[in-house]
Amino acid sequence: MTPGRRAGRARRPPSRPPRPARGSAVEFEVRGGVARITLARGGFRNRLDAEVMTGLVEACAAAEDSAAAVVVLAADGPAFSAGLARGRRWPDPAWPDGVGAVGRLRKPVVAALQGEVLGWGLSLALACDVRLAASSAVLGLPEVRSGTLPGGGAVARLARMIGPARTLEMVLLGTRLTAARAADWGLVAGVVEPARLAAAVEDAARALAARAPEALRLAKEAVVAGLDLPLDDGIRLEQDLYVLLQTTEDRREGVRAFLERRTPRFGGR
Repeated sequence: MTPGRRAGRARRPPSRPPRPARGSAVEFEVRGGVARITLARGGFRNRLDAEVMTGLVEACAAAEDSAAAVVVLAADGPAFSAGLARGRRWPDPAWPDGVGAVGRLRKPVVAALQGEVLGWGLSLALACDVRLAASSAVLGLPEVRSGTLPGGGAVARLARMIGPARTLEMVLLGTRLTAARAADWGLVAGVVEPARLAAAVEDAARALAARAPEALRLAKEAVVAGLDLPLDDGIRLEQDLYVLLQTTEDRREGVRAFLERRTPRFGGR
């Protein structure tokens, strides 16, 4: 991150979330139980470089430390991200792993996609859990056309999401998907008009933030970790996490609220 307050540099206790980082490559704030990470280089089509990767790592650390139950990843300007900085086919090994930092977040991450979502920009989007797209969004992996390979976990994540045949089409042929086709393939959860994207993401984030934070975290763990396990082991993991959740105060509050016919007041414990 550049001048201004850097997300994650001076962390505050959960009761005092970090202030928004303005004038940075990546901005961060917590509001209403939602941590918001914003790529703030719209004029450069939010291409990823060392500064953006560093900002993502710092913002993810701040989001994890905050009291927020959910994280939103969005971008300023017409493009979510057109990929790596110009002239780069692969990140410098010295760059922090910003994409990996997003993928390792224990809290659910909602991505707002618009315009170009290409190359490492798509890798970043795939590291999120719920993707909502404007009808203007175009998703693709053009790397093979220029003699290199996609990175940032794009191939591995795509194959798990849409299967090998469609992944090969995107990787080998460089097929670009419209938002509507991406929804048909299961890459995005919903498509809205560009003017409605921010509101749709806000609605989804607030709906998640109203849920028990520990239940959200463990549900995400059951899905993500279960993908790498044999079926029987995945079922056992699910059962173990279910039992673990029964020991939380939020679970007891959920039961009380149901019996008392009121809205639960979850505390994240």
